[in-house]
Amino acid sequence: MIVFFLAVIFSCTREEDSNEGDDLNEWVFESKYWIKTNERVPYYNTLYFNGAQGYEFKNSSSKKLIITLSGYGGWTGARVGIIGSELEWNQFVNWFLPFYGEYSIFVPEKFNWVRFSNPFWDMKNREKYTFDNLIENYTVAIKEYLWQNDYETIIIAGHSEGGFIMPELYFHLEEFNISALISSGAGGLSSFVDIAAVRRGEPLEEESIYLTTYKKYLDTYNGDRYAEAPDEVRFRQNGQEFIPTGYWYSYQARRPFEFYKNIDIPVLFIHGLLDTYVSPISTKYVEENLPDKPFDYIYYADSQHYPTTVRELERMRTDIANWLKEKGL
Repeated sequence: MIVFFLAVIFSCTREEDSNEGDDLNEWVFESKYWIKTNERVPYYNTLYFNGAQGYEFKNSSSKKLIITLSGYGGWTGARVGIIGSELEWNQFVNWFLPFYGEYSIFVPEKFNWVRFSNPFWDMKNREKYTFDNLIENYTVAIKEYLWQNDYETIIIAGHSEGGFIMPELYFHLEEFNISALISSGAGGLSSFVDIAAVRRGEPLEEESIYLTTYKKYLDTYNGDRYAEAPDEVRFRQNGQEFIPTGYWYSYQARRPFEFYKNIDIPVLFIHGLLDTYVSPISTKYVEENLPDKPFDYIYYADSQHYPTTVRELERMRTDIANWLKEKGL
């Protein structure tokens, strides 16, 4: 297989421009939710396992692997784009594709949700979508993939939901001697909606929907799960996406911090201080309460839950690359 090297703009300055509007080609994006980098999805293999599947960007000359765990949304598409298509900002693996020249990359799929119009129209999918089932699904795919390969360095990177799951998933994969973890927009506290929307007091405009949704969730599940609880709650006020209430219920008591207490490999935490989905308080809590761990922290004063400009994306990629090099990974 010919390795496809992406054109990555690492020459972008790390300093903020003093004149807004200059060099707009470096900040190209069609809207707040779409970044265009002029990069394309390289070739990958679709692999099938026992009740699970994943995607492999194979670098046959490398013994190093990055596993990416995507965030919460994006049910209407696979975890990877179509080969040759433009990269999409909301597919977490795209943040790591420039590392394809040095690492193989493996992306476990969420169940078999591949380019669904909306998987939650199917009741079985709504019942399936819980943290326990998703962790089991990821575990099957990753274990079978690692058994079939011989990697010396294994790094797991998770964003948002993926970062929240990651430390728990780590203990399902202990036999493989995972080398390092990268957490983006996640942290260590339980119920990230609680942290982001309720405990901060006056919510920001972007948080208002989370505050509304979470209060409705609390009314539905005040301790025990009631039999008369609705099957789903609306997630977007102006959209058509729904989230099963069973999903909220499955993670409300989970606290990634309890797993980080027993993790002693290098972990890089990345968090935007303007994040309105998962409060940076969640990451700062880990930093303040586990000071002796081999953990490193990067906070971006001008970033949200995810990069919203090419410059932010390249800054994050550069910082991750420097950290991997520093740790000998």
